[in-house]
Amino acid sequence: MKLRLVTCSLLALAGCGEKPAEGGQQMPPPPVGVAQPVVRDHADSRIYTGRVEAISTVELRSLVGGTIVEVLVEDGAAVAADQELFRIDRAPFEATQARAKADLARAQARHDQAKLRADRAAKLLPDHVISQQDHDDAQAALAAAVAEVVAAKAALVAADLDLTYCTVRAPMAGRIGRVLATQGNIAQGSGPAPGTHLATLVSKDQVYVLFDVDEAAWRELGPRLTASADGGEPVRVQVGLAGETGHPHEGRVSVIDNRIDSASGSIRVRATVADPDGVILPGAFARVRLQVGEPRPVLLVNERAVQAQLNSRFVYTVDDQGITAIRPLVLGETVDQYRVVLEGIAAGDRIAVTNTAKIFFPGMPVDPKPADMASLELITAAAPEAAPAAEGQAP
Repeated sequence: MKLRLVTCSLLALAGCGEKPAEGGQQMPPPPVGVAQPVVRDHADSRIYTGRVEAISTVELRSLVGGTIVEVLVEDGAAVAADQELFRIDRAPFEATQARAKADLARAQARHDQAKLRADRAAKLLPDHVISQQDHDDAQAALAAAVAEVVAAKAALVAADLDLTYCTVRAPMAGRIGRVLATQGNIAQGSGPAPGTHLATLVSKDQVYVLFDVDEAAWRELGPRLTASADGGEPVRVQVGLAGETGHPHEGRVSVIDNRIDSASGSIRVRATVADPDGVILPGAFARVRLQVGEPRPVLLVNERAVQAQLNSRFVYTVDDQGITAIRPLVLGETVDQYRVVLEGIAAGDRIAVTNTAKIFFPGMPVDPKPADMASLELITAAAPEAAPAAEGQAP
């Protein structure tokens, strides 16, 4: 009924146009590009606005204080796990390490001497050659020597660690942001206050995209989203960034929040999206297409071929005799450069897609030319190959 009313209104408007007078010179039909709708499997989806976050973000800070002698990374560089990024002057820490080794050697020597005395006292005590007090003093000295060795070993471990911390390495593969420290600067070590911030490293290859699903949609989609987050049948998402056409990045729903926000009436959903080329940067806004149904065949028409009249949308069809007709449409969502057509045309219809401004009224004859629905460019027939020249004849 809705299509019939729209058709009547469009025909009434088109009837106001003037037709050629009787006996007047007839203009040749204008050339019009025609193409059939694209038939493609498509799943119903909903569009949300989301924000990109890195899966892992690490602030690289110095754990020991000293002069930065080398910066081995540039702003924005991609780095591998365990790659050297900064070097801090090792000389003071090498001296501390050498002193710790000497202290351990002295402690070990005192321990060995105390052990000999304690062993000798243990042998002499049964024969009452020494007193019980002398025996106890020897055992106490041995225990103190053991503790001294343990403390010296701990000091050496700390010195070794500090020496290791003189080289700042990437804890994971990722991309460096702006390098905040340059060669010759003094880095502050960690302690009561955090160490000097050298750079920030974010993970790559995958990112998180966070978006909010309204409560009404959650009632419908909640079980499928939860199953996807729990590792079951994945709910696919496609993501597009500013300046990109369509939604070229693929991912899946991986985490669902455990409550609905009472202020917004929505629940936070997180998708994990592949980013092998490193083009999706944390902090960016993203268009998120959430798949809400199973793929099914649909008709797609290039959005630029759809005409508008007041609140109605329609296309011109062209029959085998080149006669045009108006077909009001019921449209669905946008898919790349297409619109999903729910009602109004069939798969085999020929749709006028170019030069439609030359169609002044339905029933007007046109000269149909094959065109491509995706690009709206005319399809030119390949020129036939020239016949080979006869033998002895000049080409």
